[in-house]
Amino acid sequence: MKKKVLSALLCAAMAVTALAGCGSSSSSSSSSSSSSGSDAGADSTETAESTGDTTLEFWTIDLKASFGDFFNNMIAQYEKDNPGVKINWTDIPYDDMQSKLVTAVAGGTAPDVVNMNTQMALNLAGEDALVDLNKAASDEQKSIYIQDLWNSAKIGDEVYAFPWYASPDIMFYNKDLFDQAGMEVPKTFNEALSECEEFYNKTGAYLFMPDEFFNLLIEENIPILNDDSTAAAFNTQDTIDLLNKYKEFTDKGVISKTKWGDWDECLKLFESGKLAIVSSSGSSLSRIKDEAPDIYEKVAISTPLTGSTGLSRNPLMNLVVPKASKNQQAAIDFAAYVTNDDNQLAFCKEVSIFPSTTKASEDPFFTSDTTTLEGQASAMSAKASLTSQDFSLSVANQNDIQTAIDKAYEAVIINGDDPAAALSDAEASVNSLLK
Repeated sequence: MKKKVLSALLCAAMAVTALAGCGSSSSSSSSSSSSSGSDAGADSTETAESTGDTTLEFWTIDLKASFGDFFNNMIAQYEKDNPGVKINWTDIPYDDMQSKLVTAVAGGTAPDVVNMNTQMALNLAGEDALVDLNKAASDEQKSIYIQDLWNSAKIGDEVYAFPWYASPDIMFYNKDLFDQAGMEVPKTFNEALSECEEFYNKTGAYLFMPDEFFNLLIEENIPILNDDSTAAAFNTQDTIDLLNKYKEFTDKGVISKTKWGDWDECLKLFESGKLAIVSSSGSSLSRIKDEAPDIYEKVAISTPLTGSTGLSRNPLMNLVVPKASKNQQAAIDFAAYVTNDDNQLAFCKEVSIFPSTTKASEDPFFTSDTTTLEGQASAMSAKASLTSQDFSLSVANQNDIQTAIDKAYEAVIINGDDPAAALSDAEASVNSLLK
């Protein structure tokens, strides 16, 4: 499972308005699921003559190559338990999702159940394109999820997604580099900042890479927006001080100036021995093992670095039901099935992810084996999930707000601009977006 699957999945600009108004697969459709095929770059189940009354189009991202049997078996069981319902599963490569979605909505065939991250779900919700599950789902369906995760895709009293699988950040660190430096592993960003210069001078490696600036603000308890989310609130002396604190060390060359929060860049540096700490999901361990087996042998695991809030990041994947679906109730029932306790736990046993339901998250599976690195990563994910959250603002255009805020970091850290001026520009951009 690639971590980029858990980052921003789609660009909303071209698709959201169309999703609100176009139709989806109708109840008279004859395509059905269970075996695999391909169609114009998208992996889809082969179609077959169906006697069912309802066919649901189910779209996921980058899951079939590794988990095709798992999902085909789960779908087959659902069809067996629900006669008259057929699931047509289409798995789409990450880079193709935007164009495929645009093509589908333009052709009046928007999917019924779609896999996307929280930010994309909120973008679509802001365009009135998604079903409010707080209203449409049953109390039984809604009750199983960890409350903070259920509220991730919430705007006001409306919730627009079933939370699915999460990837809480944990820390991987290079034991040999810390032995070489003769230093302890830091627990917080402040500790890492105070030690980064000494560590670099002793090892020639970066101690850590800062998070994306937007995330740093959340981790350091600096409000992004005001209480009613109508205006920017981050243009404060605390933010100026935070930028200047990091700039002191980037100017010295002991912290990287570029690509803060870039997961792929962090993994490359870690795998080359040029970075001592990387915070990522447990599933990243398999990539390290495959691409840098020598570094894998030096890996140890701990809790991720945190700021003043003590919270770490827990990116969440969801299932949403577009309003364009002509089978909304059937779609809701299937999405609830995919994300129920049993199916989430079963999926977690296939890959290092963490469930969003209360019962599944408490299963002893996650802490039962700590003799291997993979088992330790699973146990640490369970521990980290208790003090983590999906960094969501619960506003429709969070992606654009993040971009505006991150431009302030680029202006100050990379270009050397005045922090006050850069933050004023970012504040103006965010306030314009909120209007």
